[in-house]
Amino acid sequence: RMAPNMGWLTFTFGLERKFKQLCRRLDVVRTHQQQEGLKFMSHFNSQFCIRDGKRNRKPEGPPPVELFELRSNGSALCTRLVQVKADASQLNSAFCYILYVPLESAESAESDTASALVYAWVGSKADADCARLIEQIAEDKFNNPWISLQVLAEGSEPDNFFWLALGGRKPYDPDADFLNYTRLFRCSNEKGYFTVSEKCT
Repeated sequence: RMAPNMGWLTFTFGLERKFKQLCRRLDVVRTHQQQEGLKFMSHFNSQFCIRDGKRNRKPEGPPPVELFELRSNGSALCTRLVQVKADASQLNSAFCYILYVPLESAESAESDTASALVYAWVGSKADADCARLIEQIAEDKFNNPWISLQVLAEGSEPDNFFWLALGGRKPYDPDADFLNYTRLFRCSNEKGYFTVSEKCT
């Protein structure tokens, strides 16, 4: 979503030609974030993870706390683990999250032996399938011998690391009733700037 167009141009005028030399029949499809097709998503077995920021950027200062939200758009194939702002207000009782809390300095965090705490947080109103999937993703993507993995039900969070890593306890949405209703929005640029307004009728 935040990637510059230069990456696509570099691929089009460089790597694509090399791939076509290796494969006679090569179809290149440009896909934007949140617009991935079912065929693309099927390769990830519901464990498609979207991280924030650039790939090769080295963190300045201590390694950051990372919070990931499990999202699904109408199908199990379309499940994504999306990094969101690490703040307690981002939580919602109807969803599941993974909280990654590093315990060491930035230098050691870059190695494969960096120690950390990983919490798989299951909201009290979360779907049972999502709860099973968040545990599986936490085990497959985040767990190693140097990481302590804990599965937490909502209400059983430890104060010392979980809430502290999220900046302290804050109010968050206890449900996601908005998912049960269809809402129509109008996007417009007629005033010279981009606006989004809800159409109630």
